Amino acid sequence: SPYQSAKRSLHTAKPDFLVGREKEESEIEKFITDRIKEKKSGSMYISGAPGTGKTAVVSHILDRIKFHHTNQIAFINCMMLKDSNTVFKQLLEQLGTSPVKTKEAMKALEKYFRSVEDPVLLVLDEIDQLDSKHHHVLYQIFEWPALQDFKVILIGIANALDLTDRILPRLQASSSCQPALINFPPYTTSQITDIIKNRLQQDSVLEPAAISFCARKISAVAGDARKALDVCHRAIELVESDVRGQQVLKPADCNSPTKRHQTPMKKVTVMHISKIMSEVYSSSVNSADGSEHALPLQQKLAICSLLLLVKSGKFKEVLLGKLHETYSNVCKRQQMVPVDQSEFHSVLTLLDSRGIIIMKKAKETRLNKISLKLDEHELEQTLKDKTLMAAILSDKIPK
Repeated sequence: SPYQSAKRSLHTAKPDFLVGREKEESEIEKFITDRIKEKKSGSMYISGAPGTGKTAVVSHILDRIKFHHTNQIAFINCMMLKDSNTVFKQLLEQLGTSPVKTKEAMKALEKYFRSVEDPVLLVLDEIDQLDSKHHHVLYQIFEWPALQDFKVILIGIANALDLTDRILPRLQASSSCQPALINFPPYTTSQITDIIKNRLQQDSVLEPAAISFCARKISAVAGDARKALDVCHRAIELVESDVRGQQVLKPADCNSPTKRHQTPMKKVTVMHISKIMSEVYSSSVNSADGSEHALPLQQKLAICSLLLLVKSGKFKEVLLGKLHETYSNVCKRQQMVPVDQSEFHSVLTLLDSRGIIIMKKAKETRLNKISLKLDEHELEQTLKDKTLMAAILSDKIPK
């Protein structure tokens, strides 16, 4: 059916064609291919909020590099590693070397980098997950391309805009260790619209107004293309369910092929998109005001909740679970609907990528440690410009 076809095209896996990231794609590909041709090392750090196309762009570039070049390539999602130190063994395995013990893997890998003629391309997605004492694993990896006899092209990918400055300040001491930086900004309304239209191609299951409405709301909150695709997918399922229900209730003669042919296909409207946003993403999406530069309401509420805990004098670093509890109570006092912990984590990820807070990841999301990066007094004054924010900040921590 047209509904099934449209749903298949709205998947959130690696797309066949990239939309809206031509500039970033060109810069990254040039960086890599220049070093391959010159047989030189180099490092690049790619940042950006979730759903902004970082991994998809790099994956497409890797496909072309594999086709045109013979360089060894290793790609690891660091989120999948049980321990930071196992990254060295995983890299060796992907590069097809002889198996070694985990403790010996780093030395074996460094020996390998000295022995190759052509640079080895390492891509580490979610690289901020390589957390270790004094960040020695991250330092070791980012320092490889600067070593004279090593041949390594490192591409690190993560959400935080300032990971290399904040977590790895020693890299700034040497210009040879500083990675090239590329940030993927949140998708704009027009980019999200183009992405959805490109996926649907000839499928006219969604009304143009519904696509525009979805793009405008999602871009105002996060600019996350995956969320936009998910909303459209769920909206199609909603319409599909309505159509099935109507067919069951129809008289028998309406089920004849001629009668069915005459019935126009029911499309996804703005109402369906709005309903899905309300059910799935709660007020974080629905409260967005369409401004692409204003801080969305849920992010302001999260900041205020963190400020309340900091102002109490007891906390400088707050567990995500505790912060969500305070945030939920703040919302209830203001007669707002709080988002669940999963969506709250997405809100905090965006604030982290904007450099407003620092989020240290733990194995369990609720144990992530959150702290303010900006000066709390300056931030508090900025937020107090809004009556609602002032009301929250002047209150005590809700019980």
